[in-house]
Amino acid sequence: MDQMKESAQKQPAESKSKLTPVLRIFEDSLKDWWTHLKKFVMLYVWGIIFALIPIAVVIVLLVLNYLPALQESYSFKIVSVIGYAVSLIFIIYFSIRAYIGMFLLVKNNYSGQEKEIFKETKKWFWPYIGLTLLTTLFIIGWTILLIIPGIIFSVLYSFAVYVLFFEDKRGSVAIKRSVQLAKNYWWAIFGRTCFLVLVAWIFMMVLSWPLSFTAEGTLFFSIWSAVIQVVNILIGPIALIFTYRIYQDLVKLKK
Repeated sequence: MDQMKESAQKQPAESKSKLTPVLRIFEDSLKDWWTHLKKFVMLYVWGIIFALIPIAVVIVLLVLNYLPALQESYSFKIVSVIGYAVSLIFIIYFSIRAYIGMFLLVKNNYSGQEKEIFKETKKWFWPYIGLTLLTTLFIIGWTILLIIPGIIFSVLYSFAVYVLFFEDKRGSVAIKRSVQLAKNYWWAIFGRTCFLVLVAWIFMMVLSWPLSFTAEGTLFFSIWSAVIQVVNILIGPIALIFTYRIYQDLVKLKK
């Protein structure tokens, strides 16, 4: 609680230097995303390629599960559960590495071969997982006290993962650095985050609108739902780039 009070007390009414206007950040983020969309997609593709074996295992188990001879087999059910669990772990593992690859792509100024970038994500996996878990535990701790402290510190900690990839600082050091960057700019960061969330919500509402006129279970409903999921994946890097541009601003202002 003392940390929260200290952070709040050091928030001046106006900062001497201001962050880049939100509309400009959003416009520049869209340009970067659109220009390098192919590279982001290829990182997704490499994640899928590396996950082909666990995906194939899941498909095989699903097919075997329909065979009458195996449906009553207790041993096969045990093998299936283990196979599903292990395969799911590996699929999640490669999916997270694809996401990490997007940070590395931005770090490399969108240059380099996607396959090599994906391979590089292996060494960043555990530092990223460790930092994510630590940050989540801290935020949960503040949220348990009250909702408002949870919101305050979720903003203050929001740049920890960027500190990890762009400054190679890990664990609590990355979190402290994030707090230091966000200090005095809490409202500006919060406002920009709310703007992005609002834009994403409006976009998804418009995209999902056709489903309100279609019965669930129909072919169109299934196809359009799949389209929505694909679009979600494709536009995901926009939020990463948007937050990165705010992070860049803060780094420059805090020099």
